[in-house]
Amino acid sequence: MEAELLQVLNPQSLRALEEWQRRESVALTQVNGQRRYGGPPPDWRGPVPGAGCEVFINQIPRDVFEDRLIPLFQSIAPLYEFRLMMNFSGQNRGFAYAKYGDPATAVAAVHALNKYPLQEGVRLVVRRSTEKRQLCLGDLPSGMGREELLMVLRLLSDGVEDITMKAVGSRGEDTCALVHYSSHYAASMAKKVLVLPVPIFGAVQILPGISTNIMEDEVRRAVAEQAIKFMSHQR
Repeated sequence: MEAELLQVLNPQSLRALEEWQRRESVALTQVNGQRRYGGPPPDWRGPVPGAGCEVFINQIPRDVFEDRLIPLFQSIAPLYEFRLMMNFSGQNRGFAYAKYGDPATAVAAVHALNKYPLQEGVRLVVRRSTEKRQLCLGDLPSGMGREELLMVLRLLSDGVEDITMKAVGSRGEDTCALVHYSSHYAASMAKKVLVLPVPIFGAVQILPGISTNIMEDEVRRAVAEQAIKFMSHQR
């Protein structure tokens, strides 16, 4: 099995990554489908970046890792976060996201690094990232109010900033909620919690995200489900 895996991976690339991490004291966190640096890194001094600070990076060779990518994107300015999408074989999935401290720096990174010749025959594609930070929840429990829903969502997920309730249907008999999160990452992680394994809410819409720790998800869901039952009994 190990020999088969090494045929898929480039041993030289793996050694280079390990040596770079050791030499630079860089910590990378694996969260299922992605490997994450920073968010923030230890030496970050500024505020949490807002919207428009992230760039999308495509056309990454599958055996190129953070030891080559992070220094390249840090040559523009310090990175708040870098996320390399990974598959189970240990190869990257060909794309990543880099987040800077402000939108102007993200624009500068696009201008400087789009079509950058990473190696012979390979030019990176770098463009502004579209960060979706909202979830649309449908089929809400009958009579659930805004403050109650806000409490349940904050039990279930991190980064909930606000919600907007709206009556839907031909007669306005149903209710949906637009949930505003602090980041696309927070919204993506929340989506995975809300739909595992049987959704608490009937419909959740957002771009596909990354699952968080399953045990933590189940604990959060159990607490939220008990909160919903308690509120139902109080009516």
